[in-house]
Amino acid sequence: MTLPEHARTVIIGGGVIGCSIAYHLAREGRTDIVILERSKLTSGTTWHAAGLVRRLRPSATLTKLINYSIDLYGELEVETGQVTGWTQTGSLTLATNPDRLTNIKRQVSLGRAFGLEAEVVDAARAKELWPLIEVDDVIGAVWSPADGRVNPSDVALALSKGARARGVQIFEDTAVTGLQKKGGRISGVEIGHHVISADEVVIASGLWSREVAAMAGAHMPLYACQHFYILTKPLAEVQALGKGVHLPTLNDQDAYLYARDDVEGLLVGSFEPHAKGISTRDLPADFSFDLLDEDWDHFMPMMENALRRIPALEHAEVRMLLNGPESFTLDSQFMLGESPDVPGLFLMGGMNSTGIALAGGAGKAMAEWIIAGEPTMELNEADIQRFSPEMNVLGALEARIPEVLGRHYDNPYPGRSMETARGQRRSPIHTSLAAEGARFEARGGWERAVHFGGSAAHLPLTFGVPQWREQVGAEVAACRSGAAILDQSAFGKIMVQGPDACTFLNRLCAAQMDIGEGRIAYTQILNARGGVESDLTVQRHDPETYLLIVGAGEVVRDLKRMRETKGEFRVEFTDATSGYAILGLAGAKARDVLQSTSNTPIPDLKRFAFAPVEIGLARGWAGRLSFTGEEGFELYIPADMALAAHEALVAAGATHAGLYASGSLRIESGFRAFGHELTPGTTPQEAGLNAFCAFGTGFVGEEALQGRRLDRRIVSLLFDDPSALPIHDEPIYFDGAVVGQITSAAWSYHFGRSVALAMISAPLEMLTEHAVVSGFEVEIACTRFTAKASLKPAKEAF
Repeated sequence: MTLPEHARTVIIGGGVIGCSIAYHLAREGRTDIVILERSKLTSGTTWHAAGLVRRLRPSATLTKLINYSIDLYGELEVETGQVTGWTQTGSLTLATNPDRLTNIKRQVSLGRAFGLEAEVVDAARAKELWPLIEVDDVIGAVWSPADGRVNPSDVALALSKGARARGVQIFEDTAVTGLQKKGGRISGVEIGHHVISADEVVIASGLWSREVAAMAGAHMPLYACQHFYILTKPLAEVQALGKGVHLPTLNDQDAYLYARDDVEGLLVGSFEPHAKGISTRDLPADFSFDLLDEDWDHFMPMMENALRRIPALEHAEVRMLLNGPESFTLDSQFMLGESPDVPGLFLMGGMNSTGIALAGGAGKAMAEWIIAGEPTMELNEADIQRFSPEMNVLGALEARIPEVLGRHYDNPYPGRSMETARGQRRSPIHTSLAAEGARFEARGGWERAVHFGGSAAHLPLTFGVPQWREQVGAEVAACRSGAAILDQSAFGKIMVQGPDACTFLNRLCAAQMDIGEGRIAYTQILNARGGVESDLTVQRHDPETYLLIVGAGEVVRDLKRMRETKGEFRVEFTDATSGYAILGLAGAKARDVLQSTSNTPIPDLKRFAFAPVEIGLARGWAGRLSFTGEEGFELYIPADMALAAHEALVAAGATHAGLYASGSLRIESGFRAFGHELTPGTTPQEAGLNAFCAFGTGFVGEEALQGRRLDRRIVSLLFDDPSALPIHDEPIYFDGAVVGQITSAAWSYHFGRSVALAMISAPLEMLTEHAVVSGFEVEIACTRFTAKASLKPAKEAF
């Protein structure tokens, strides 16, 4: 075949991900699709993947994507005639300590929300299911009969065969040497001197995706790690199972191991705590169906764990120690979506050793996104817009990614945070907060103070009552009756200026932006389907100048939406995040403390108004609002004067509070948060924010909201039993049926038990504005806890 001059869609990468995207695009009726593979199909990572497919996952999105993949892999054999090797063997996950057992039980509960049945079993039953293992330290396990395995290369070939049958052109041994843009938008792909002009380009290049994206000036923060597993020669113990009989996939996460039978022997792999990163610069230019050198010294601690769990390995003959590189992301979630830097450039990668399991569902989701121009399902946790360009620093990737692999099997405790690549973005008052005992977590590249009890009030982590409960209780009390400083400097700040600033923002935002100078509007930015893309406040400083205060992780997506909306509007916008600090000051004494820092009177502000203030030696402005729901202010101060303002507030008697305290208060107050109650798949009506939509102004998404049926709502929940400790995503039952999931949860110091916000689909007819409805049950780690619900905030309803 001759390379074409033009294609509607060019996909760079012929692994299982690229083939899946092409297959699903073609299946949806797209034509004129080209795959470019620098070597042969399935090269790179796909060919040496272990091929394990496990349905139960820690999030709703991952569970849905993997379940679709499993269904697809069975159907592909019928459709294409190409076997995929799908075999339903089930999986067995062991627990050797109570926290591990709690964690895997939590996954069982989540799975039940999607009709996935898994069984909690004892050690004796685990031994029956996997006769080769030693179980003397096993305190429980989870048996998931619907899980299985595939042959990764065969899956990719089946997808490519299905794509070819629908007209997709595939070119192997075709290396991309450059990407072209026109007017900032992707426009073509260079293969040496040949150029394929393209309407859209998809990068699915595995380990090399970051470098390929950089050809277009796009950021794609991922990095490779070495991943190890052994293959043994046939073992009598496996042969004794009988021809065609397979063991379940074994997950021994406390020992960092997974295992399955393989050609009458065993495959045993690991996610070892001290992983080894590798740069693509250290790989040969023609690295394709290649492996890295064996490293027995590195693997030996994991081998010792394996010998302890599977004694038969002591007399096994090892066929090879496979060492193949795989790509990982900073937060261990894969990434997909349209580049926020380059319109028309779509990116997917960093699969974190789940590429085969996710390929079918993620490929379908990406194809639908390309066609619709928006995600067609909830993909916020995987959206590449969660990464800012600042996070694409090679030094940070080289430090963090080995830790990501090494903590692949960590229990997801509340309060867990990565330890490497820390301190990238720090508030102007970071050093002072540290001196006050702040415990920091890394969130979106920022160091955020979560409480002020230091390590003593944080460790050890647990699924039970956390170490910080008493400390955070004191901070909550300060936010109510004292004057507590909450460092909100990580919030994004976007300046919007120009003669059309008001009309532009009325198009961009759902609320009315024609507010008076010195006023603040609370609003959302919506997508064309009416889903919430961002949650923000907007300050009007003069007729042509507004300042948007957005969530710390929303700056990239907001700027992208603003560029897409700008059109002919005479307006400019600037990311001013690093130019200002934001100090929340919450509590009944907030005004008195603020006044005592200043020789000038603090204005008597109405709610959602702002005015200039002097704070010690600093100048800034104060807005009368607080994300805690308590009395207070937000203080906006130029970054170079923030330390002076902070010192003045402390000298005047202010104390400190962290994110855990503000989170507890905001859930009691019923305040919605982006990424939890508010997502691109959630409408303002579902979130109970209809009052903040200025219908009739023509904002983006307005048409999609008109006449829309309301099938689900965000509600406040109050648990009856103080021992109930939800985290997020727990399934909610009513009359024996699953009706929703927890979106946010925290300990309420007011009620002395947990409160939560949740999305539910029933019984909506009982949830009037003033009703409190009992009879809900929330399943946490296979135990049901009763709760009552209301549309009103918990502190008003219960």
